[in-house]
Amino acid sequence: MNELQRAEYLSVLGIASYVPRFVLPLAPEPRQAKLPPAEPEAIEQPLPLVTNPLPQSAAQIVDSPVTKERDTVAAEISALTNATKVQAPEKPAIATPVTAPSQQVKPFVLNCWRLGETLLAVDSHEPGAALPLDALFGNIVRALNWHQLPRQQERMHWPMVENRFGPAADASEARDTFSSWLEASCSRYPVQSIWLMGREAQEFCTPQPLESDINHWGEVRILPMPSLSQLLQQPLRKRELWQLLRKAYPAETRTQ
Repeated sequence: MNELQRAEYLSVLGIASYVPRFVLPLAPEPRQAKLPPAEPEAIEQPLPLVTNPLPQSAAQIVDSPVTKERDTVAAEISALTNATKVQAPEKPAIATPVTAPSQQVKPFVLNCWRLGETLLAVDSHEPGAALPLDALFGNIVRALNWHQLPRQQERMHWPMVENRFGPAADASEARDTFSSWLEASCSRYPVQSIWLMGREAQEFCTPQPLESDINHWGEVRILPMPSLSQLLQQPLRKRELWQLLRKAYPAETRTQ
């Protein structure tokens, strides 16, 4: 067995061969391993003499059966390709809808008052604001001589259910929730006027865009106003509110 065969057997058995590059200490003297026999050198044979370097003329090559068959197949493939292009109509490009980015909304509270069939007032303020909101609203109602009307009060929080592990509720969800609530509430208990007081009430509760200081939603008047918190923190805005009330309710404010 020569060295090449031995290395092949060891490789098949999974044994790695190791040959040091220098004589290790206490190692026996190296000896020449048996090498495989040398292959006989190939005897170069002279190339046969070719009397005609071009065995076929150009015309023979073009007219050969193989060339004709190849041209026929190419023609058939070209015809099928053209027919496919004609038969297969181009598909119209489908526009991918773009989703509007979500807008997170800070928590807020809506205080709602209903005065009989006359008024539905929705006031917005941040949670934890210790301001006399009920007293100010009572003064406004007394100035319009509505203080004797039956009154109902409701308070709504946003988000309605706090989810610490889920995504924060966005503006579109708040708008759908409160606008649907206002439409359903006015459908069950119709009123003549709706006051939307503050940014949150005007942004999330309105059933239609607010284009002026007095908007008409069917037979109902919608008035955007400053919130009660803004009126208490900025007393000069009370004059602005009174001018709006005199314009919307001339009969109620005539004696004032």
